[in-house]
Amino acid sequence: MKTSNIFKGLLPAIILLVITPAIAQVPTFTSPISTPADLDVGTISSTATEVTTVDAAVLFYNPATSGPSITLSASTDDGAGNTFTSYQWNTVSSDGTETIITGETAVDLTATSLAPGYHKYRVYGLVDNGDGTVTCQSDQYEDIILFVLPELEVTSEVDLNGNPAGYCVEDIPTDPIQLSIADITADYTANTNGYTNPAGSDFTVNYNWFANLEGGTANPIDLGNAATYDVTLAQEGTYTFYVEVTYAVKADDGSRDYVVFTDTVEDGAGNPLEIEVTPVPGAPSITIGSTTE
Repeated sequence: MKTSNIFKGLLPAIILLVITPAIAQVPTFTSPISTPADLDVGTISSTATEVTTVDAAVLFYNPATSGPSITLSASTDDGAGNTFTSYQWNTVSSDGTETIITGETAVDLTATSLAPGYHKYRVYGLVDNGDGTVTCQSDQYEDIILFVLPELEVTSEVDLNGNPAGYCVEDIPTDPIQLSIADITADYTANTNGYTNPAGSDFTVNYNWFANLEGGTANPIDLGNAATYDVTLAQEGTYTFYVEVTYAVKADDGSRDYVVFTDTVEDGAGNPLEIEVTPVPGAPSITIGSTTE
């Protein structure tokens, strides 16, 4: 939007307007998503055609805070000798409609409680004539596209490959019982700005399978990080299993539960799958019982 020679007295009325859509850069994700560039996040000016990727524009969603917060900072000048005296910050919806963020005219904008999915913010620079009577707004602007990673729902499955749910400790099945991921779905229900968001299956994720022995959960057995796991456990006992899934697109130190998505492997009846590894018995002894002569 361009508004030139705006008198200061008109500004309170103007901030209530919804701006006519301009030509918009709609983010287009590239599946499989493994890097921020695949999400098409970052900055793009009104004179550019491609987004400059900014890794920090990908954020984790924390349900405890109802979404992340981020502070955006505009430049203090246009690089051509014009120093901005104030700013206009807008949100931009998927159809290009701009909505002014009321009361936000400072160099910094703090956006809070961001829902999962895409968000786009736009900033214009304003310069006044020194006495506040005339204000000129830039024709050009810069956008930043953010993406908040959604919560994932992970569904695992088991293929017994014709085996019972267990085996003898010295007779691991030739075609082992196999654990895998059936589906990964993403939750965007809290986001209503209209952007097309990637499905859960579009994301590259990291897997880690674990087993609990005899119901103990304090020291799970790390089974590895393959996409599927073939059950070849050789220690006797009864095992249950679960998988942890994390995003590959944004690194995490593993300390935040809300970016690790866990699913317990279930049997066909909706109960935790139990696989029993039975020990090989020793030889029976023989004694003489009653006799008849």
